[in-house]
Amino acid sequence: MRLFLKNIQTLAVVSFFFLLITSPAYAIVNPLDFPNNRFGIHLISSTTDEASNASQLVNSSGGDWGYVTVLVESKNRDQPKWQAFFDELRKKHLIPLIRLATQPERNFWKLPYEGEEQAWADFLDNLNWPTKNRYVIIYNEPNQGQEWAGRVDANSYAQILDKTIAALKNKNQDFFVLNAGFDASAPNKAPLYQDELSFLTQMNQEIPAIFNKLDGWVSHSYPNPGFVGSPRDSGKGSVQTWKWELETLKRLGLNKNLPVFITETGWKHAEGINYDKSLPISEDIGQYFKIAFEEAWNDKRVVAVTPFLLNYQESPFDHFSFKRLTGEKQNLKILGAFYPDYYSQYETVLNFAKDAGRPFQENKAQLTHGNIYPAIVRNEIYKIPLTFKNTGQSIWNEYDTVEIRALQGEKELSISPVQLSPSIKVEPGQEATFEVQFKVPPAGKYEVALQLFSGSQPFDQTPYVFATQVKSPVILDISAALDWKSNFSGEYILTINSEDKNYRVPIFLNNLGQAPPLEARYLIPDYTWEFTLSKPFYKPKTIRANVYSGINQLDFGKLEPDLGKAFLNPQAFWQLLPFSP
Repeated sequence: MRLFLKNIQTLAVVSFFFLLITSPAYAIVNPLDFPNNRFGIHLISSTTDEASNASQLVNSSGGDWGYVTVLVESKNRDQPKWQAFFDELRKKHLIPLIRLATQPERNFWKLPYEGEEQAWADFLDNLNWPTKNRYVIIYNEPNQGQEWAGRVDANSYAQILDKTIAALKNKNQDFFVLNAGFDASAPNKAPLYQDELSFLTQMNQEIPAIFNKLDGWVSHSYPNPGFVGSPRDSGKGSVQTWKWELETLKRLGLNKNLPVFITETGWKHAEGINYDKSLPISEDIGQYFKIAFEEAWNDKRVVAVTPFLLNYQESPFDHFSFKRLTGEKQNLKILGAFYPDYYSQYETVLNFAKDAGRPFQENKAQLTHGNIYPAIVRNEIYKIPLTFKNTGQSIWNEYDTVEIRALQGEKELSISPVQLSPSIKVEPGQEATFEVQFKVPPAGKYEVALQLFSGSQPFDQTPYVFATQVKSPVILDISAALDWKSNFSGEYILTINSEDKNYRVPIFLNNLGQAPPLEARYLIPDYTWEFTLSKPFYKPKTIRANVYSGINQLDFGKLEPDLGKAFLNPQAFWQLLPFSP
């Protein structure tokens, strides 16, 4: 009855922690429920250098965990390459907004092929993302014909969006699905253009309530006309296009609040491959960004703003690039004038006060080596190394100390929490070892439930549960003989090996080849060990045996002389011979 009650108690503890840690699992979280840094940037290249440059910009001036919008073409679904990039984003504290793309063909982007939504879901689900929310943008500006096989087709895009949402969500509920940003300034001029309002209305007619299936809203809030509009303009075609879009969606039946991601915005500046004096200079653009961030985008509904774009060295986007053209005077001081690597808008965003974001990341681990033994010896003190692999998204010990605690069996076995050394940082895929120590009471059966914690928060998985029983120690009754001899007395060496432990013990046999009983408290009962008995100039003999509490017979039989080893030692060789004393 007592054991039954203890089992019920263990089940209750484990169940409580299971409910605690699994409630947010496998579902997106609201990014605005966590500290958020809305500053971001649009990238063209998914490289380590681009990630580093982006981090220096968006995580400056108090900021942390800014955003990057990155394009993935269907021909580049290279899992190792993208995993390496995601790992770099994790280290640089950047949250990816992944925009899907097909392949360019002549002057337009091809349509997704039949079933491509499943290919995307399979590829993206095989990546270990830096954060719990996996932000995916479903293609780009489909109300422009060049983005949709040369001809706008709202019905087609609505169907593909619907199928892609379903494929991603069926694969993993952590996908945070976003629409393609639309060209708010496109005219109604089929087949190359369709007005955004008309396009959205037609989408909603084709797939009723399609916008309610989204997790957030992507907006291309460009300052039009000509990408040179005022930062204080409002309405459609301005830096506040996103507000007009949300109002439009409400009229089309949207019944929830969608967080906003402005993944494209920005002004064209005069500087470029060919200087364009009709455009504002970069110093003015810097002031425009300052006004927009303070007034147009300083809204609690806006999660991220990733201006277009960090670095582009060719036409047609050289006039949008934050980075100066290669070959321009850069990072030089000539006649008192300083020429930085970037244009003025970069410096403005760099110096803008930012919030330190802290997105939700999953903490997970896999026990790869070690366990709490099912049988333990009374009154012994054990130090058991348990090795865990980081299978989550966070870097262990980056913020809070990671430790292992006993949820059950803590008092009975005197198990204290074990912390990971502060100097150790464990990235996903790497391993760390915790040495758990406990003292065994005189008797009893116990349940041990171990859980990893990051600070005060348990890892996002069920505890590791072990059952163990206190037993009396293993006693070894060892016997052996020597070939050609009648007196077997002398010193022998007993080597004991298991998968992760080894011991070397001197053994003394009497003339009958019998050793005094050996109480081997260090041996785990009910466990298989490899025993090797050796004596100089004799061939060692090995026995594999499962040992139990109490007396265990180990009869090694006869050890044969090793004449080859003794040949160069005349005295030892003589002692091995049958007629020697």
